[in-house]
Amino acid sequence: MAVGSIMEKTVAAFQARREFGKLLQLVAGRKDRIIVQWHGQPMAALVPMEVYEQWRAERDRAFVLMEEAATRANLTEKEAGELAREAIAAVRATRRP
Repeated sequence: MAVGSIMEKTVAAFQARREFGKLLQLVAGRKDRIIVQWHGQPMAALVPMEVYEQWRAERDRAFVLMEEAATRANLTEKEAGELAREAIAAVRATRRP
């Protein structure tokens, strides 16, 4: 898959091991994304550091928002757990045919 000039490439684990330096150059230099498969199953991804840092920052922001919501909600742990179970059940109910 190509996005502009960014390529996404899938390689087998043994190929990734043999060509690791080349793959790093593709990721660092051209900003390509590499999916590493083991026995035909995707197991890992090599992505540019900028992408990883963006994911990490988004995750950190999500945790901050969850903590802020928990503080504003002022629920006990038991109440929060029950509310979470109800929400999960509601979502699952919408997915059933």
